[in-house]
Amino acid sequence: MATERPNILWLMTDEQRCDSLGCYGAEWAHTPNIDALAREGAVFGAAVTPAPVCVPARTSILAGKYPCRTGVWHNSIDLKAPVPNLMGRFRDAGYLTASFGKQHYGGRGSAFDTESGPCLSEHVHYFRYPEQYDESRHDVVKYPGDIYNWIFGGRFPAPAEETAEAQVVGKATEWLDAEGRSCPLFLRVSFNGPHTPVVPPEPFDRIVDADAVKLPAEAEEMPEGSPRWLDEELSKCASAAPLSGEQIRKMRGYYYGEVAFLDSLFGRLLDGMRERGLLDNTIVVYCSDHGTHLGDFGLVQKQTFFEPVVNVPFIWWYPSGIAGGARFRTPVETQSMLPTLLELAGLEAPGAGYSPSLASCLSNGREPEQRPVFSEFTLASFAPHTKHDRPLVMVRDGEWKLSGCFDSDVSDLVLYDLERDPHERRNLAEDPASRQQRDRLLALVSAHLQGESTNVGVT
Repeated sequence: MATERPNILWLMTDEQRCDSLGCYGAEWAHTPNIDALAREGAVFGAAVTPAPVCVPARTSILAGKYPCRTGVWHNSIDLKAPVPNLMGRFRDAGYLTASFGKQHYGGRGSAFDTESGPCLSEHVHYFRYPEQYDESRHDVVKYPGDIYNWIFGGRFPAPAEETAEAQVVGKATEWLDAEGRSCPLFLRVSFNGPHTPVVPPEPFDRIVDADAVKLPAEAEEMPEGSPRWLDEELSKCASAAPLSGEQIRKMRGYYYGEVAFLDSLFGRLLDGMRERGLLDNTIVVYCSDHGTHLGDFGLVQKQTFFEPVVNVPFIWWYPSGIAGGARFRTPVETQSMLPTLLELAGLEAPGAGYSPSLASCLSNGREPEQRPVFSEFTLASFAPHTKHDRPLVMVRDGEWKLSGCFDSDVSDLVLYDLERDPHERRNLAEDPASRQQRDRLLALVSAHLQGESTNVGVT
């Protein structure tokens, strides 16, 4: 059947920081393709991941619900049944759906009609190069120790076309050619990068001068007043202390170089769709599941509530349906993506119990209604190396952000005023002058975990 509904292209990355994109103000970024989408489209500057770890975040985005509703709190969960998601609503409306690359969401079954890898190439694994490669010849930066030897930097040892990401673009293009234009298409292209192993191919391994990367000096060390679970649990696996200053410098250069490579592949895909006439009526949305640390805050990897991890890229492009050039500052939640896509596609957005659609603000270019947004997980992804499986929850409402451990007791409270303290150096949880804000945000978390409405703004 001929379609009047728009095609949908969902571009997804893993562990991508906002400061890896020029459109978010990074002077060292080499991302012309995504920056071009951003110039013509809409950018959310304060988009919050539902979880600072892969599987819970990806599951929540597909479901349109938080981990406390899906039951997926960490990567190691093994659910015997599917987690309900919103992709079926697109299929019911006649969409052909496919996802190529990294899937990594919770529950049994498939969210898309077609799901295919690869996630990683055969040339580099998360923790090592295969035996045929001498790591010393590829400038490898590897996390030391006997737990997780992540590859934080290095050179891809084969041609760029043999990376998993290039193969994913190839599979997606083949699918587009095979399906033609008889039905509206919903395509997700999901890269593992810039998640470890961070090994960009030539020439992207040296496209970013590591000395040009200037992360905020104020945020190089873990702040005083940080929660105990950071020091007692996460730092055992994710402290930046075992890495030298030179290793951290190289790690940053390779990370931003990897993003530049991914941008080139997204550009190739977009050009291919444009040549095929498939972008004429297509919504493009770009996001990452969460961010990461690059030695900042004294940490590597994710699983914190600091801004480089919870604040993620969230970019929309649809010239005929959204306000071009819009820049939104109000915090939003990325699991609003599918409800928003449903409404933009002329379908009914889900109601109560789901994250709200952002279609109205995208269409009119005005800031969305301010409401609290949350992020939540447990540290059980690192099992058996941690015993901490208690719920860790963050709420952001306007420029105030509170996090803590919300088990039978509430503990490890951290409160930041991001307007006055953007680098999160001063924990105000015990500050008498901030007591009213702390209590208000605590009440929001309590209502959120109990399934009550938290649609209230800053007072």
